[in-house]
Amino acid sequence: MKNILIIAGPSAVGKTTVAHRMLELDSRYEFVRSVTTRPCRGDQFNSEYIYISEEQFRELIANGGVLEHTEYAGNFYGTPRSEIDRITSEGKVPLLILDINGVTSLFNNKGDISPCGVYIYDDIDVMEKRLYERYADDMDSPETQRRFNSRRRQNVIDYSEIPERQSVFYAFIENCASVDCCAKKVGKIFDDFCNGVLKDSEANIDIANQLSASVANKM
Repeated sequence: MKNILIIAGPSAVGKTTVAHRMLELDSRYEFVRSVTTRPCRGDQFNSEYIYISEEQFRELIANGGVLEHTEYAGNFYGTPRSEIDRITSEGKVPLLILDINGVTSLFNNKGDISPCGVYIYDDIDVMEKRLYERYADDMDSPETQRRFNSRRRQNVIDYSEIPERQSVFYAFIENCASVDCCAKKVGKIFDDFCNGVLKDSEANIDIANQLSASVANKM
């Protein structure tokens, strides 16, 4: 089986920052780029995505070239099988960043993949503020407003659905004030996973229920 580490969480929770800090702290990890039909918008981290057309994406699906795929905010995202095979063949650990739908899809169709899903969470209002700051410079644009509202709404949906999805995750952790702290926690969780430590299902269920309750009045 091929052990892989998946970091998931809502928009603006900091999962990408944590993932890239892990790459800096531990050379055994290698980032798995997702394929996406999303337009390139000058991502903070180079090579975070492989940008392709919708037609090319559908060809990958038809040919079994993606392990999982999902649609988010009007764009398609997927995990290329070739990236997982290449990284594991080089003796490294594939590190992925996925949304909740992507983790669910991969977990249900994992085949020879052994996924360790870690869900990072934070206060829903804090993430909304971060999202607004991300788009603030262009809020006069209807398209920017649409993206902001779509991601804000999706965060609420994710939290509301997490009790039904929590079983696909190995662990839940709250976002730390320090990126290094969060990255080290995720690394320790993956070590536990590889060493056969059973996940704390009761704790996961409790956290998932708390997240769902926190957005009950926003639905």
